[in-house]
Amino acid sequence: MLLLNLHRTTALNLPIAPLRTPPGPELPPRVRGYLDAIAQTCTRDGQGLGSIVLFGSAAKGGFARQVSDVDLIVVLPDGASREERARVRDEVCRLEIDHGFKEPTEPRNSLQAFAERASGDDHSSFICTRSDLLSGDVARVFDLKPAEALFVDRIVFANVIASSMTVWGEDLLPLVRPPHVRRLDVFKACFALTNQVLLSLAAYTLLPNATRYAMGALKHSLHSCYFCYHLKTTALDDEVAFFQQKLGESQTLKRLLDLRGQYRKSFGFVLRCLPALLRLHLRTALENSFPLEVRR
Repeated sequence: MLLLNLHRTTALNLPIAPLRTPPGPELPPRVRGYLDAIAQTCTRDGQGLGSIVLFGSAAKGGFARQVSDVDLIVVLPDGASREERARVRDEVCRLEIDHGFKEPTEPRNSLQAFAERASGDDHSSFICTRSDLLSGDVARVFDLKPAEALFVDRIVFANVIASSMTVWGEDLLPLVRPPHVRRLDVFKACFALTNQVLLSLAAYTLLPNATRYAMGALKHSLHSCYFCYHLKTTALDDEVAFFQQKLGESQTLKRLLDLRGQYRKSFGFVLRCLPALLRLHLRTALENSFPLEVRR
């Protein structure tokens, strides 16, 4: 995960400083160009921003060109209005489409909209303020409704903070203290991700992206479980290799990597995700000591 800070420009239209190269995996040119465009666009009207947080495969390596989006959090100064948040969100969404990381929005029925919201595929950018980020409250950072926040496990935000990197401006990440991860959070993650796969199975013929939703659930399961063992993240290939060695050879995990490289719909893969998810989370809950304190 990367954190970009965008300095306030002035009426003199001073040039915006380029992104500096952070430690860790090198950003693909398309990703770097996308981030540069966000910096330029979001500051062109002379309105200051706080930071932008980039996380996921682009930040830690293993970026899959065909299926990966670019996950980021734009951090605005405290006091930013709802209108400004909406403006920045619209600009980032437009740039995401322009740079080829997201398809233009098509008409969706209510089932598709619900599935994309539940899987997190409806958006990959989040807007919050500086105090929201420093609070360590996932509901404030990701702008979740109370009912949604109830089902979000603590591993999600801890994973984001532990794996982040600052590439532009003020580094707020060392000041963020995520809540301790409990054994309960492993089961909460399992519950949410299992239900995501069950939805993909039950409505497979009605959801064009059912296979992608199952892929996302298994991918997030690997991220969460690996984090509980190591308190850090790594590329998806390395996470799969770790669990292949620990749990034995899994064709489902291998198939996940194959589909990320060459995507196609697969009902069989969606079906096999269920036992893979349950096994991953059960072993993780039994083999690790909780609570886990997350530090950068």
